[in-house]
Parts: sequence; structure tokens; C-alpha cells
Amino acid sequence: MTSRPEFSSPLTRDHSGQDDSKVKPKNKKNDPNQERNEAKLAKLEAEEEEEQRLTNLLFGNDAGEDDDAPAWQDDDDDDESMDDDDDDDDDDGALFQIDRTGEKVNSEDEEEESDDMEQGSDVDMDQDSVQEGQVSAWVDDDDQNITVSLTKSDRLKKLRSSLAEDEVQGSSYEQKLRDRYEATTSATSRTDWATLPQSDDESSGNDSDEDLTSSKLLSSTAPLLSNNRLQPNILKVVRCPDANAGHYNSSTVNAVQFHPGSDEDEPLMMTAGLDKTLRFFKIKGSEGSEKVHGIHFPNLPIHNASFLGDTGSVVVSGRRSFFYIYDAVAGKIDKIPRIQGRTEKSLEKFTTSPDGNLIAFIGNDGYIIVFEAKSKMWVADLKMNGSARTVSFSADGGFIMASGSDGEVYRWDLRTKKCVDRFKNEDGTISSCISATSRFLAVGAESGVVNIYNDRSRPFQTRSPVKSIMNMHTSVDYMKFNPTGDILAMSSRREKDSLKLVHVPTQTVFSNWPTSQTPLGYVWSLDFSPGSKFMAIGNDKGKCLLYKLSHYED
Repeated sequence: MTSRPEFSSPLTRDHSGQDDSKVKPKNKKNDPNQERNEAKLAKLEAEEEEEQRLTNLLFGNDAGEDDDAPAWQDDDDDDESMDDDDDDDDDDGALFQIDRTGEKVNSEDEEEESDDMEQGSDVDMDQDSVQEGQVSAWVDDDDQNITVSLTKSDRLKKLRSSLAEDEVQGSSYEQKLRDRYEATTSATSRTDWATLPQSDDESSGNDSDEDLTSSKLLSSTAPLLSNNRLQPNILKVVRCPDANAGHYNSSTVNAVQFHPGSDEDEPLMMTAGLDKTLRFFKIKGSEGSEKVHGIHFPNLPIHNASFLGDTGSVVVSGRRSFFYIYDAVAGKIDKIPRIQGRTEKSLEKFTTSPDGNLIAFIGNDGYIIVFEAKSKMWVADLKMNGSARTVSFSADGGFIMASGSDGEVYRWDLRTKKCVDRFKNEDGTISSCISATSRFLAVGAESGVVNIYNDRSRPFQTRSPVKSIMNMHTSVDYMKFNPTGDILAMSSRREKDSLKLVHVPTQTVFSNWPTSQTPLGYVWSLDFSPGSKFMAIGNDKGKCLLYKLSHYED
């Protein structure tokens, strides 16, 4: 029987139990295409292995090593392991190493530095800069070896913290120079442009506030820029019930004034006239007014009355040689029969200082009589050329301005009682009234011209007015600045409805009010309330008209 040839197959190797190494393949003829394919496959496998090895070195583990072994080694990790694997690093080691020798600090240096800190030696950076995170870009080590004497010159003495301090090290000297610069030069020049911006941690707390503010701006239709200044030309005026409604004067209202220290929303107002009665009212705007008190002077037709500052006392005078000071708080009336050394038969024209200490009466022959309200004594006589027609205190109460028949304006210093300024009013006619603020001086004349001067000009110099208002047709009998100095009110008793309001910043007259239909009558007196919310006008019919200025309401 002929023997069958043996057949070898991958599928039958396990079953036959034969070893692959013992099976001899059948001799076949060499194929060149097969050899080329095998060479390509071997090359691809080698490239894949090399790529995998490089990938493991950079991102993973090296081939043949433990998965937890790093692809690179830090020479700070384990110096002994590096000594053992020096031969292997040439073949299978890391491709690169991180050199941290510059960050190493010898233990001896650390001990020396700690000793220096304990001994109180100066450091390169002060504690404030370290706390704030401001680290110097460069530090000179030689500064520690330099000593500077702070007593050599006067300039260096300013750097000492105490009189006993003398020599300091270079780093401390540098810090003292910085502190000196910040305390002197930086105080007078802007250096905020060099301030570092806040870190994210510091500014994160303000993000919510900024977002809230921006959301409010975007959700509102109001203008982004608010303008609280009084606008020219147009004045918003609302008429309120008469201030003395129900208690009208039986004659002209010669005097009306608000109490300077009263409430702005509900101020206290006073009226007086030829009916010899002084009345006080509580102003409530559109709700009407309430009479608080009234007092009658039987032998004195009142031509003028004024509060003495915010003291609660009122000066009352007329065409008599005596006058009264009424203390409204205590309910006491003091009669001053005459001013010592003076022979005037009429004291109807006067003005009071802003603090209420002094009263300036217009006397005869160009005299201004200064009287002290508290002691009720004469203080001084101020003389001018011609006859005096008008007098006023400055805004600070330190000066008195007066003018009269010669058309010249005089200024006296109340400390020295001497004339410190004098100039000619450009109008040239008789001056009838005068009013002043901290910046402007307004002079009205019998011709109806009102000149506004800059009150900060050089004394005894010819000056020209900033603006000449020529809207009045008759003599200007009364002028008054409002408390903020934005409005100048001027009126005349010789013409009906003769009242004009001037916008002081632009020196223009308000065109919308008053109109020809405004029932003013003959204006005899007027005043503005504290805060300028209300304006009261007294006329010849015994009424005190009350108007609300809407611009000052808020």
C-alpha cells in the first residue's frame, strides 16, 4: 500500500497535534512579487512601531516599560535612579530633560538668608510691595553692600524717619527715595496712568455692580447726561394760592421776606405794610398758606421790615426817628428811640447783614449808619459824596456797598471802616438800588438801566459792566438775587406789571414770564425762599402773590 502525503494547514495543526516547527513546507519556486510585498509590510510595521514609540515618549509610556513610568525625568525627582540608568538612557531614556539647577538653593544659603531675616537685615523688596504683588523687575545685589549716611546733606536729612537715624543700606535708601517722591512730586502730578489694573479676583466683586448699573441705563429712556443748570429764556412758573390769602393787608405790601433758616419745602414768610401790622405765614405751596402770628404797631406805619439773619428777630422801621426790634421767639419788642449822635427823622431805608449782627441805615447828607443789633449801639458812620439812595451788604457780610445821587458805587471794609473801592456807574444817572452776590454786583438806576459788574475787579479802576439790561422803562426801585445767584429779579413801582427776571449766567431776560396777562399790579416788594422754590411778590392791593419755580422744586 502506497503511503499518502502529509498535508499541513493552520486549521488542522491543533487537531493533529503536530508542531509547526517540525512541518516542512513544500518546496515551491521563489515569487519576486511576494518578496516585494513582504518587504513593504515589514517596512510599514517598522514605521508604525517607531511612531508608536515616539508617541509613547511624548504623550504616553515608552514601549517595554511600566505604564506609570514618566516619558521624561526631572533631575529633582530621584538623583540615584539616574545614576543607575545612565547606560539605558542612551537607548531607551528620555529625549530631553528639564534643567532646574537655577531654581535650586543650597541649604547653606537658605540658612544664611534666614539668619539675616532674624537679625533684621533689609530685604530687596518692602513688605507692602510684596503684599500688593508688585515685584521688582530687576534687583541689584550690590545694594546690600552700600551704606548711605542721611546726615551728610540737608536733602538727605528729609529722608530720616527719626533724628537718631543715620546710616542705611542701599535697598532701604532706595525705598526712602521712592516714598519721598510719592509724598511730594506724585502729590502734584498725575501718576494714575502708571497704576496696574486690578486682578481678576479683585475686580470680580465689581462685575455684578457694573452689570446692574449698565442694565439700569439700558432699560431707561432717560438721558444719560443730566443737566441741573437753570436753562435760559424759558422759566417754568406755577402760580399758587396767595401767601396771605384770608389775611390781606389793608394797604400796600411794603415788605415781604422769607426766613433764611426755615424749611425749604414749607418756609416761614413775613409781610408788613402801611397798615402797621406785621404778619407771619407758613407757606405750603399749592395747599395754601397758614397764618402763624401777627403783631400790630399802633404808632408806626411800616415802610421796611427784615429778619436779622436766622435769629428769629425782625427789624421794623418807618418814617420815624425810632424803630423796633421784635423777637418773635420770645415775643419781646424792643424800641430804639434814636441812634446816639444822629438826628435823622426817618429811618425807613435800611438793610441787614447776612448773619444778622449789623444793620445799615441810610442817613442824611450821604451817611451810612452802621448799627449793632445785639448791643443796640451805634458802630460807625460811613460817608459818601452826594446823598445815599441805596445800600447793601456783600454776600459774606464783610463789606457794605452803597450808591446815590452822584452815580458812583462805594465799597467799605467793615473791619477797618475805610473805603476800599469806588467806581463810576456807566449809566451816569442817579442810582436807585443795588444788589450783590459773591460774583456779581448789580446796580439799578432811575433811567431803568441795570448794569451787572464783575465783583472781582481791581479796586479804584474804571470798569465796564458785563451786561446792561435795558428792559425796564422806569426807575428800578427794587432788585434781588435768588439764593443760588442764578436769577436776578428787578421791579419798578412807577409802572404796572413792571417785573423782569434775568438769567444771570447768560445775562438774558426770561421771555416767557411774566406775560401781559400776569396779574402782578404795582410791585412794591419781592423775595425768594431758601432754595428758590418759591417767589413772593407784594403789590399795591395788599396781596402777596406766590409762585413756584419748578426748576428748584426737586
